[in-house]
Amino acid sequence: MWLQLHDGDGFPFFVNMDNVVDFRWYEREKYTCLLTTAPVAEKLHRLFVRESAVEIMQMINSERARQRKLAIAS
Repeated sequence: MWLQLHDGDGFPFFVNMDNVVDFRWYEREKYTCLLTTAPVAEKLHRLFVRESAVEIMQMINSERARQRKLAIAS
């Protein structure tokens, strides 16, 4: 599943959440760090986004609900 998130400057970019193995909010710095795997290099990469971990979970749940509705409708 792909989500549109925002970098530190507020620019949008898309993240393949299927490659994210962990994410956590850092209150003091006001960002979420996502750890992602690279399918070729098999290393963990860090992405820093403005959205909180709670917001990201809400986005994931909303997208899952949308996908379920589409599956039922088809």
